[in-house]
Amino acid sequence: MVNPTDRMTASTSFSTFHQWLLTEPAAVAPACAIILHLESPMSGGGLIEGIAEYLNEYDDDGDGCWLPVTDDLVAKVSVDANYRQLLGIPDSSPPGPEGHLETLAALSERGRVVFQAPEAADPALGQVKTFHAGVGRASDEFASCHLTLNPELMDQRCIAHIIGDVFLEWLHCDFRRGSPLHQIE
Repeated sequence: MVNPTDRMTASTSFSTFHQWLLTEPAAVAPACAIILHLESPMSGGGLIEGIAEYLNEYDDDGDGCWLPVTDDLVAKVSVDANYRQLLGIPDSSPPGPEGHLETLAALSERGRVVFQAPEAADPALGQVKTFHAGVGRASDEFASCHLTLNPELMDQRCIAHIIGDVFLEWLHCDFRRGSPLHQIE
């Protein structure tokens, strides 16, 4: 798995968040969220950034606006009233884990984000514009994933690229033509 010390610093992630916030939301351009389901929860930081970096290079429709959403970033955004307002999160939202889930749902709805699945599942995170990727040995936890990779059977440096490639194929697949994802205006 990816080393947790490879995580992006909070300041770099927050400056990237500012740039992402200034771009078109998903309601205007076709974009999705990628949610990682990991067998080892502490291993996703570098993988999240790797997938976002890969998509920023190869997703022509994304215009380089994919945001790696780390726990540090969500923690800062979920307690800042200005950012919450910009994301359409009500002022009356609860702090703590519920506020964290609400922030993830708002980021996901806006699109072009990659983040690790929270421990408590939220139905708003399973929308039609969401791609789920599991990293770990196949289990019931990964049953709803579009893709599951066993990291023990491949070079760790390839995982982000494989997820990015499969996501782009899924996004542009012919059977999805006419689906709500391709009808976003």
